[in-house]
Amino acid sequence: MKSGYFYALLMSSSILWFRQDLRLHDNEALIEAVRNADEVIPVYIFNVKADRISKFRLKFLIESVADLRHHLRVLGSDLMIRIGKPDEVINQLAIETKSQWVYCNRERTRDEVEEQDSLERKLWTTGREMRYSRGKMLYYTSDLPFPVTHCPDSFVSFRKEVEAIVPVRLPLDAPLTMPGITKPCEPGEIPDIGSFIADDLIEADYFFQGGESEGLKALKSRTHIPATMSIEEGMLISPWISMGCLSPKKVYHSSFTKEDGGELVRQHLLYRDYLRLMGKKYGDLIFTGSGIKRIAGKFESNPEAFNNWKTGNTGIPIIDAAMHQLNKTGWIPDVLRKTVANYLIKVLKLDWTLGAAYFQATLIDYDPCSNWVAWLNLAGVGPDSREDRIIHYDIVGKKLDPDGTYVRMWNS
Repeated sequence: MKSGYFYALLMSSSILWFRQDLRLHDNEALIEAVRNADEVIPVYIFNVKADRISKFRLKFLIESVADLRHHLRVLGSDLMIRIGKPDEVINQLAIETKSQWVYCNRERTRDEVEEQDSLERKLWTTGREMRYSRGKMLYYTSDLPFPVTHCPDSFVSFRKEVEAIVPVRLPLDAPLTMPGITKPCEPGEIPDIGSFIADDLIEADYFFQGGESEGLKALKSRTHIPATMSIEEGMLISPWISMGCLSPKKVYHSSFTKEDGGELVRQHLLYRDYLRLMGKKYGDLIFTGSGIKRIAGKFESNPEAFNNWKTGNTGIPIIDAAMHQLNKTGWIPDVLRKTVANYLIKVLKLDWTLGAAYFQATLIDYDPCSNWVAWLNLAGVGPDSREDRIIHYDIVGKKLDPDGTYVRMWNS
């Protein structure tokens, strides 16, 4: 029988870095860490950039982290909470806990890649390693019939090549237990909104609560937003998917029917994969004004018009109502995202990156690829740009909101 001292020397310890995967179900990094290490130290790091996150998304994030900590504690573990730069915090934690590996789900966009690359370099200097898993997409890239660099630029073509051919794998089950944490680690306190931004007042219009528990409830009940909008179109579970509280595979394999929008949900998930693949394929070009087509736009310089757009003072009822809802809740249906974006680009003739950056700072379900590639396409400089059409927004408003309920509610 091993003595406690020698057993401690033989124990393998790993850090599990939670990122945009705040869940236990279908979490590959979690499963791999539990499978390969005797001790797993889960950690979440708040690295909040106040100008890039809305109070709604921040509240949702804090709720999601609190829910994750609760579930980990139920399983006999905990969640270490830290504030700072991930590369510095995790490297120091690895040294303090003598952890050999850091497990995490790999991210693919600029800021997130810089974080993980910097951490990996720091870990290498002390003989430690990163171990990456995947956790954001519906499909595994290894299952696709083409390499990422040859992914079709057209969503229609992408869908034809993938949907009927490539099966969506079943989600992984959540672990039933977790290894306990034997190293002396201070768990840390979960911060509040006011720790990061001054405007922390959430009005009664806020209707999403973060966390895996709430996401699974919404998925099970097909909960719609009661009495708040007449346009019931869009992914109402998108905040939980974006934050990683719900796995795309879990959503896909849930028993959606035609009556409760199953086909629309599956198309949204497929389109989300397509946008992410475009982000992988074209890299930082998705954040540039000239886009992947490298076409320099001719934009109006009109700060007043942009301010009227983002505050909902354009004078176009459906545009203003949508922007009021966005500013009061952090969410609007997909059809209205396209509508207000088209208005900014084609009527106001403003730089599309202003709108994309505003959505980034405002949307509760912001995702880099979903946001920036979608704006690229609408601006005509993306991989799947649409025909430039003149849109009559009063007609659009009447079509989307024929009895005016939505406009009256959000413009009141």
